[in-house]
Amino acid sequence: MSAPTHPATGIRNRILNLVSAHELQTVLDRCETAKIESKDIVFRRGEAIRHIYFPETCVISLDTELQDGNSVEAMTVGSDGFVGMPIFHGVPSSRLKAIGQISGETRRIPVDDFRQLVRECESLDRLLHRYSQFIFETVSQSAACNRLHVIEQRCARWLLMSQDRVGRDQFDLTQEFLAEMLGVRRPGVTVAMGVLEKAGLISHSRGSITVVDRPGLEGASCECYQTIRDRQTELIS
Repeated sequence: MSAPTHPATGIRNRILNLVSAHELQTVLDRCETAKIESKDIVFRRGEAIRHIYFPETCVISLDTELQDGNSVEAMTVGSDGFVGMPIFHGVPSSRLKAIGQISGETRRIPVDDFRQLVRECESLDRLLHRYSQFIFETVSQSAACNRLHVIEQRCARWLLMSQDRVGRDQFDLTQEFLAEMLGVRRPGVTVAMGVLEKAGLISHSRGSITVVDRPGLEGASCECYQTIRDRQTELIS
């Protein structure tokens, strides 16, 4: 789902790779590189968002928090997109919490600079509008997936999307965190991971997952993975 690394610029982020050539340097001049670790708080619910993030090798989760302290993942963003949608739509904060899910690097832009770039850069503005539509459709597809598909299929889909976003076969992930992201109890994730591992599709050690058989994992996933991937190709290219 993520774009390959651009041979000239070294950029992995799909949106930045698609910005027109004459606008790209203007955007990069406003960027800085930052490291996001797993479980780092990118921004909290209700607080002013200070930066827009274009992940390169990290993955950021957007979580819905409930009053009892539980949280469920609403959306995950890696090199396929950007974090800071409220700012793009003129809203200074979010009801979601953004938290590092998989460690890696991101490019980030201060909010005021981002607002100016959107006004100046026509291709960036167009891509962000199309990404907004893609996010809406992805969340809708995920809602159906969470209601209708079994946990092994959902787990396979999530792992495939994570591999796409970080661009590598191995990435840091605990079963506890995966359970929180999928909105299920940890024993359910343990069973699902065991099924996938026994089939030779993945291997896992404490805090780390490796995708061993990519085609097999795609076969174990539900239709939602390919549906989301196809729609991304239609909208953001």
